[in-house]
Amino acid sequence: MRSLRKGTIMENMNIAQNVTALPVITDKTTLRDMLTILGLEQKQKRQGKTPTRAKLMNADGLPLAKMNGCTLYETGYVLYENGYGRHSVVWLPYCVNYTYYFNKLRDAEKEYLKETDDVPNETLVSLPWTTTVSLFGEERITQALNRGLGNAEIKPETDAADDDKEHEAEDADYEGRWFVWDDETLGVDPLDAVIRRETREEILAAMTDKQREVFVYYHKYNWTQQQIAEVIGISRDSVNDRLEGANKKAKMVIQKAR
Repeated sequence: MRSLRKGTIMENMNIAQNVTALPVITDKTTLRDMLTILGLEQKQKRQGKTPTRAKLMNADGLPLAKMNGCTLYETGYVLYENGYGRHSVVWLPYCVNYTYYFNKLRDAEKEYLKETDDVPNETLVSLPWTTTVSLFGEERITQALNRGLGNAEIKPETDAADDDKEHEAEDADYEGRWFVWDDETLGVDPLDAVIRRETREEILAAMTDKQREVFVYYHKYNWTQQQIAEVIGISRDSVNDRLEGANKKAKMVIQKAR
């Protein structure tokens, strides 16, 4: 990896800028371009163990860039912070292969849903580097929480409130999350649970494949329309159109069931 000189802070974005040698890093810089800037190869093995947050911040010097919750260091490690007091350290060259593991499906659901979904390598390296890092960072945070491991202190309530406002603004793009995707069965009347599940299956079966895809990502997994657009490789307007069609069909099924 070639050496990169460090510079001054620039509006919380490019913290290290060598104007003669280092290209400007923005939130539009792709993962492919970022690896090239750092002199790293896709899937390149890291040396030693992934550093902790404290070690990364203390030993790796000034970061090269900081934006969208991602702080990039010259070594190729990125500190990802999700805005809710959770963080993860990500090795950038490993962010080129990603598989979503969804909840285990019932036999009837397997006709139109998948338990796993691979994001193509070309899609990942073509995305903005912060988007790809966020996908991997959130996955690592989820895995740590499932193992009962903590990773950061919770931020003050004032910061959390600000984050909520940002997410509310982001999700106010269309009709909002009116559909409640509830798989909880504990304490639920068995008949109600069956009716709810069968209604959902009927709703999904009424949609086209493209409508169903964005509907599931949006309502079940709480992705934003922008995240869906970037991962499946279409415009946000196209996501909105598909979601609009899916929501109309869902409401028609619900109205008939009443």
